[in-house]
Amino acid sequence: MSFCTEAAARVNTKDTSTLLGDDKFMALELEVDIIPRFSSDSDIECIKGRFGPFRAHSAAKVPLWAALEMDRLQICSIEVPHWLHEEELKIMKDDEKHKDNADRFTPVPEHYIETAFALLTQSKAFNGDAAETRRTIYLMRELIECRRNKIIKGLMSFDSQTSCLDVTNMSAAERTCFRTRSVHSLDTFMELMKCQRVTEKDEEEGEEDAIDLAAQEDSSSLL
Repeated sequence: MSFCTEAAARVNTKDTSTLLGDDKFMALELEVDIIPRFSSDSDIECIKGRFGPFRAHSAAKVPLWAALEMDRLQICSIEVPHWLHEEELKIMKDDEKHKDNADRFTPVPEHYIETAFALLTQSKAFNGDAAETRRTIYLMRELIECRRNKIIKGLMSFDSQTSCLDVTNMSAAERTCFRTRSVHSLDTFMELMKCQRVTEKDEEEGEEDAIDLAAQEDSSSLL
């Protein structure tokens, strides 16, 4: 997520890095499919709730954070989400680049960036095929870059008359990066508008003073 690096603007006292951390936390709560390598007769109790019981080699759903920990302990394998498969990513990328979608975002999972990053870098979900991993990373980069360019285009369209912008289908991380920049831009425009109003008020007062002075001069000439 290089397009978010070193953003200085803040939203609700939080900078971009903190807000992205919040997004990652929410992404870790999403359920994913796993294939356990063990069986349990009862639920497994965790701070965040109870999960199971599990049956070896039978699919089960757990939060992403639990799946990553179980994967680390080598007691399960994580099933790659259908949208993260190579063919699905190609479709998503092509749809995003289609000319009919030049001014809008196509639907993507809410936390697609955080989920893909976790599975690609913190799990063994892609360990079986290095070539597939490289292709997946490449397609993800293309998709993110295309959407990043649309965000930049939207920010460049800001002006003093902008009242709203359509962020439909933006993912959580994309909205965070957009918000911290758009709020900063809007603050800048608000300051410029304030200065403009002050200037206009000064000009109006100057015109009124000139009219009063002219009236006084006319009265003096009549005397």
